[in-house]
Amino acid sequence: MKKFYQLLSKVMIVFLMAIIPFASIAQDKAKETKTRANAAPSYSYWSIGLFGGLMQFNGDLSKNLWINLYSKSLGYNFGLVATKQFTRVIGVRARLAYGMVQSRVEGKYVWDYESGKGTPEYISQSFKSNIFEGDLQLTVNWLNWILGYKPERVFSSYLIAGFGVDMTSGKKTDLNTLLEKSKSYTAFKLGAGIGFDFNINKNWSIPVEVYWRWQGSDQIDLTSAGSSEIINDMYSSATVGVAYKFGYTGGNLKEMEKKYSLVKYETTPPVLNEKGDSVQVTIKGTFPPKYFATKAAMYFQPTLKWNGGQYDLKPTYIHGEKVTGDGTMIKYKEGGSFTYTTVFPYKPEMNTSMLTVAPTIYEAKEKVIAKKEEIKAKVKFIDLPSRDLVPGVIYTPTRIISDQTTMIADHGYQKEVIVSKTGTIYFKKNKYDLDLKYGINKTDAAKASLTAVDDFVKQGWKVKSINMDGWASPEGEETFNANLSENRSKTGNAWMIEQYQSWVKDANKDNKDKKAVKALVDAAGKDVNMVLANHGPDWNGFLKAVQASSMKDKDKVLNVINSTADQLKKEKEIRNMILIYPEIEEKLLPPLRRSEITANLYEPRFTDEELLKYAVSNPEKLKAEELLYAATLTNNNDTKVTIYENAVKQFPTNWKALNNAAVANINKGNLGKANDLLAKAASAVPNNGAIENNIGVVAAKQKDYKKAEAQFKKAQQLGENENYNLGILLIPKGDYTKALNLLGNAKCTYNLGLAQLVSGNSSAAETTLKCAPQTPETYYLLAIVGARTNNSKMLYDYLMKACQNADLKAQAKGDREFYSFANTPEFQNIVK
Repeated sequence: MKKFYQLLSKVMIVFLMAIIPFASIAQDKAKETKTRANAAPSYSYWSIGLFGGLMQFNGDLSKNLWINLYSKSLGYNFGLVATKQFTRVIGVRARLAYGMVQSRVEGKYVWDYESGKGTPEYISQSFKSNIFEGDLQLTVNWLNWILGYKPERVFSSYLIAGFGVDMTSGKKTDLNTLLEKSKSYTAFKLGAGIGFDFNINKNWSIPVEVYWRWQGSDQIDLTSAGSSEIINDMYSSATVGVAYKFGYTGGNLKEMEKKYSLVKYETTPPVLNEKGDSVQVTIKGTFPPKYFATKAAMYFQPTLKWNGGQYDLKPTYIHGEKVTGDGTMIKYKEGGSFTYTTVFPYKPEMNTSMLTVAPTIYEAKEKVIAKKEEIKAKVKFIDLPSRDLVPGVIYTPTRIISDQTTMIADHGYQKEVIVSKTGTIYFKKNKYDLDLKYGINKTDAAKASLTAVDDFVKQGWKVKSINMDGWASPEGEETFNANLSENRSKTGNAWMIEQYQSWVKDANKDNKDKKAVKALVDAAGKDVNMVLANHGPDWNGFLKAVQASSMKDKDKVLNVINSTADQLKKEKEIRNMILIYPEIEEKLLPPLRRSEITANLYEPRFTDEELLKYAVSNPEKLKAEELLYAATLTNNNDTKVTIYENAVKQFPTNWKALNNAAVANINKGNLGKANDLLAKAASAVPNNGAIENNIGVVAAKQKDYKKAEAQFKKAQQLGENENYNLGILLIPKGDYTKALNLLGNAKCTYNLGLAQLVSGNSSAAETTLKCAPQTPETYYLLAIVGARTNNSKMLYDYLMKACQNADLKAQAKGDREFYSFANTPEFQNIVK
């Protein structure tokens, strides 16, 4: 039997030596594992417990390997144990205990029947030993190790291995002789066992343990088996105790993973919005009490995902109380929250997307780790399940229509052009009768002027009026001069009538067409508007004549006239000056005594029909302004393009022709050609506001909004009103208030309705859009108004109209404006 004990002892010793490095290797392997789902997480705490139970000796005087309730050798054992649990698998504890072991052996005799005597094989004896134990033990929770820790598990089991020192004091009694033998000694020992832990709650549990010890001596029962059968004494115990656990590190990764559904996220806005080429999002995360482990941290990085791609937002960090570094600290007992805000660049592919987050929690030990790669390479971690936060991205502010105002250069054409010619008849001093032989009238200049008027009227243009203006020189008395000038204008009128009469005689004499003669007669008698006016003394004419003369004292003369306010004194001063300066009478005053005859005639013009015809088929017949005007006579943009391009061919450096031809091509969608024409116009006339504006319109239609804005601002500096054009560009930039101010005068326009919609005024947007031009794009915005106001009928009605446009139908399928309605049968039927 002792050989069996000896073999068992050796096996247990080998087990004790092997289990410690094996457990360590197991932990190292767990660290190397990429997934931590089945590894017991770190969960450090302290515990202290009391225990008590039965103890059984196994040695020379007792052969009970196991606790035998019917044995006479049962003892007792009780004590105190203090444990430091480093992880959910590994713990170290110190154990102090007191116990008693005993045994009683009845003597056995072998009888010799021949002699009638018995020989004792065993002596009747008993022993009792008290043992004070001190142990240092390693515990390995094999259940957590193999199956993984689960907080809800009530039952757990662990293996025990340790070493220690026993202080033993024993007494053995020979029952036959009643002789006693006592001995006290100290011995080294090894131990091994198994424990079962029944958890009452987080702090209290009931441990049940069976523990075997092997002393480094054969003296517990004060009996030796002899040198041939040396075996170390062994004793075991079965105890029940109570343990109090405290000093938890504050949760663990597995618990955080299990309770992750209790973590709440609140995202603002409820659907991501594009604003100014950017998207802003705020996420508030709330952790419940007793969730965030004190030595844990979380790597929180939202990701915007769409079909075929994703965009990782900047990360943020949350950590427990015993972790330092960047991020928000969350207390274990109280819980807490964090707020995460970021702005990221908008891309069109984000339109149909979902903002998600799958945080990584990890054992931070002391400090937050900033890079996810380092987390997964260095520490234990768990990737939490992905959660959808908010859909994205509403891009309605980008739905501007580039209907910026173009600027047409004024054609400069006048439908009525008045051409005037003036002839002058001169009179003697104080006279008003006609005398063409009078000195000045005989000059070539005077005769030429009258001939020019004669010929000008005689060419047959329609007469607007013929004006006769009579003047007098200022040296005479005022009333006299007024009458004199009036009569001189009448003389001019008589001369003009005489000319008409002579034209009629000449026409009859030459047998000219009777209709033409009649027209002349009618014109002479009825149709000509003769306008007579008398102006009295010509003071201004006199002053100009003095100023232009070579008089010696002309400045003195001018000062005298200008300084005298009284009319009579002025006349007197002139008469005095005539005496002093005879050249005044000889040279300056005679030209002032006159009658001016001015003929105002309408220059002949083509009719609008003729202009339009020639502008298309015979542009060489027309002037530049006539061609530019002809283009305004049609609403057909193709015809406009033809006329303006004809104007450019006829007048290649005319900036108005180039500019207006560009506008016609813009309206037709020929943006490249429009750009070329505008470049030539800008070269011909730099820094022209209309040209710069139109260059901006082309850029806007090509979606080069940065260039468009620069051009509109340049045109604004050159004096153009760019409110509408600039206001449109402020919508996708997110400056809705300023956009509304600039667009305020543009009633019933698509872009004004868009600005009102994205600024949050759905009611105003609806009013504006309903009076705007009814296009598929307008219907689409009205459908969005319906979605935002939860008016499903409005949404479906207008979306049905908008989706007649195939592009808008494709956009509507994934447009997050309709996210709340996307799965309804009505919506699906519209966009299918």
